[in-house]
Amino acid sequence: MADLRYAAYLRPAAALDAAVAEVHDVLRRRFGLVAAARFMPHATLKGFFRTAAPPGDLVDRLAAALAPHGPVPVHNAGVVVLAPDTIALDIDTDGRGRQSAPLRALHDVVFGALAPVVAADCDFTPLEYAGERFRAHLTLAMADVPPARFADVLAAVRALEPIGPRESVATAVQLLRFESRAWAGAWWETLRWHEVHTAAL
Repeated sequence: MADLRYAAYLRPAAALDAAVAEVHDVLRRRFGLVAAARFMPHATLKGFFRTAAPPGDLVDRLAAALAPHGPVPVHNAGVVVLAPDTIALDIDTDGRGRQSAPLRALHDVVFGALAPVVAADCDFTPLEYAGERFRAHLTLAMADVPPARFADVLAAVRALEPIGPRESVATAVQLLRFESRAWAGAWWETLRWHEVHTAAL
């Protein structure tokens, strides 16, 4: 398959990672939803992008950006609806009603490091939560939720709360490469991914 995409993700701590994966499995078994489960549990720092830069350049850029950053505290504020087809865990705040400064800073440096090498015609970039629109989250359901079943899916997810620990610490950022046969359509149906690099915080 051609037309590769890349992305940079914050990997949640083990207990939160496992809890999100379990929700993905429940939604697959109960509703046949697979889009969110095609990914490893993650918080997006820089979403899908095309680039002509070699992987080594991307790794170097991330390494330089991440050098000053240590582990990131994560506050799990529970289930939230982000879009008409997206249900997530909200990890954007610090537990005191303010946006998490460490998460926002991490997003800013990762996005800033990779943005200069994003292809000018990259069609996913305008759609993502970036810059002032950044909202850190762990996706539970997305893209393939039928509108007529959304309320049922949301109720099923809320019935599983609390999902993972309220407080945890994330210690790694992953750079991944993705392939799909249908980026313009139901891309998740043929999505495959490969870990290019994992950087410890």
